[in-house]
Amino acid sequence: MAEVEQFLSKKVADRYLKREVLGEGTYGVVFKAIDTKTGQTVAIKKIRLGKQKEGVNFTALREIKLLKELKDENIIELIDTFPHKGNLHLVFEFMETDLEAVIRDRNIVLSPADIKSYIQMTLKGLTFCHRKWVLH
Repeated sequence: MAEVEQFLSKKVADRYLKREVLGEGTYGVVFKAIDTKTGQTVAIKKIRLGKQKEGVNFTALREIKLLKELKDENIIELIDTFPHKGNLHLVFEFMETDLEAVIRDRNIVLSPADIKSYIQMTLKGLTFCHRKWVLH
């Protein structure tokens, strides 16, 4: 059974071609990648599982469970998940940037309409989460 799981996880992993590192956090690394099946650019979050006796990191499991349930245009989409080489990989829709980067970039001048739009998208996403009993 373990051999079948390894084969399947490698097959899924081979579907995505990692291009560059986008960032690194506490739990892992985020890569920009191409889905060879669709040609879509995606972001892959590789979560280091380590040698935990309890199994998969609880935070990662909670993130996966919630993102599978939260389908809304104002919430990043979780496209796929797969284990590979002792790590858990989460495949997300790719976003060129995030709101924090936009706010911190002194070269970007946001108009009042831009600010209203960003706030509206954020509040709509948050409202959707709250309707699903998810607090953020």
